[in-house]
Amino acid sequence: MAGKKEVFVCDFELLERNERVVALPVGLDGVTEGYNQNDAIRMSADWLRETALDYLMRGEAWPELPLGTSPTMGGRMITIAIETGLDEVPAMTAAEAAKELGISTARVAQLCKAELLTSWKVGRTRMVSVESVETRLAEKSKPGRPRKETSVA
Repeated sequence: MAGKKEVFVCDFELLERNERVVALPVGLDGVTEGYNQNDAIRMSADWLRETALDYLMRGEAWPELPLGTSPTMGGRMITIAIETGLDEVPAMTAAEAAKELGISTARVAQLCKAELLTSWKVGRTRMVSVESVETRLAEKSKPGRPRKETSVA
């Protein structure tokens, strides 16, 4: 299922710390690092791709980030641009997720709404990330409803 690709751009400040090169994105929370400058640049591109896909899966707009910024911590500035889209996320339909998890499609919808499965819509089809289904399977949740928390006064 081919999807729309978007370009995501972010400045990173590279800092040498403890025999590593740390990459701090400007305007976004997070950090990545590499063994050297080239490795840190590759890691920054990977970090940016994963962060962009996370925004896309949550249906959130990409923030307006400052570009062409100056270093604030004495490092070196780089600008990274990547092109990505939801078609790069391994996914299955909600019906396929229900079958894989051994639950109903209504339960899959509940898990998606509760953000216990990562999902998004492509047209009218609800897609669920394979990773979130695998995570749910690994948790081996017990059958039945979870107990309600009771407060002890």
